[in-house]
Amino acid sequence: MPYKINRMLKNVLKIGKIKWIHLSKPTHHELEEAIKNLDLHEMVEQDLIEPSAHDKIDVYDDCIFLVIHFPKYNEKLGKYLSNEMNIILGRDFIITITKYPTNNIEKIRQEYEQEIKEEGEEAEEYKISPYYVLYKIIDVMYDKILLGLNKFNLDLMEMEKQVFDKSFVDTDLLKKVLIKKRNTVLLKTIISPQEEILVELQKVTANFYEGDLDVYFEDLEYKTSKILGHISIIHENIDSIGEIFNTLTNMMTNKNIGILTVLTVIIGIMTMISGIYGMNIGLPFQNYPGAFIVLMVFMVIMAVFTVLIFKKKKRL
Repeated sequence: MPYKINRMLKNVLKIGKIKWIHLSKPTHHELEEAIKNLDLHEMVEQDLIEPSAHDKIDVYDDCIFLVIHFPKYNEKLGKYLSNEMNIILGRDFIITITKYPTNNIEKIRQEYEQEIKEEGEEAEEYKISPYYVLYKIIDVMYDKILLGLNKFNLDLMEMEKQVFDKSFVDTDLLKKVLIKKRNTVLLKTIISPQEEILVELQKVTANFYEGDLDVYFEDLEYKTSKILGHISIIHENIDSIGEIFNTLTNMMTNKNIGILTVLTVIIGIMTMISGIYGMNIGLPFQNYPGAFIVLMVFMVIMAVFTVLIFKKKKRL
């Protein structure tokens, strides 16, 4: 039979017997309106109100409550933020709630709706389920992360080239590298717990859905491993760039110390000579009219001689 598709509200999508409600940074009233007819466990309602810093999955008699985090890129700051997503899975409904606004969910909804429309009567039954919708959400999010990591890697390659092209420590470039490192740590913190979450989710969905979704969970687990592999490589590249910065900084420090040493030696010689001729005792050339010029020439010769010695020893 053909599946009827319609939108009852802006944030509600109905396909066949299932209903998908999405809320972005909802108010308490909006949450109450969304779940008032679903007869959810009181613990679920409490979890929706209180933000969670960690991914988790709770199983109840009538639904699965899932907290999962995805990275959201802030272009202004150049940093990733952790966007918490609360998901309630029932037998015929799915509710998704995000901490920050995201265009991805609306895009996924449109693509999913179009997919079912195109297949029409031939649409397979498992696709008209909240669990397939959940797969679509996580799958698209993971694909977006992989694309972001690819650009991430290209940026690092360009940064590495800039580091080698410069003979000084560029503080702006160093700041960008440190932001990249911070982003990498956050991405790993977000994605790592999801390996266990997906394994647990695969087990518990069997209690709510009779169809076989193993192939889809395996696909998500593969992408999780792929993302973590990319993150590991990127982290190594950032550490490599950090070592280059450290080496360049040490080289510049040694060069500056060498310059200061030469200046100290030159000034020390001049101070010694001026100190000797400042004594109230008889000294050579003290009555000679050109003594000052002779002393100045001697000091300059000593300074040049000192610089040449340090250059020969490659201290400058």
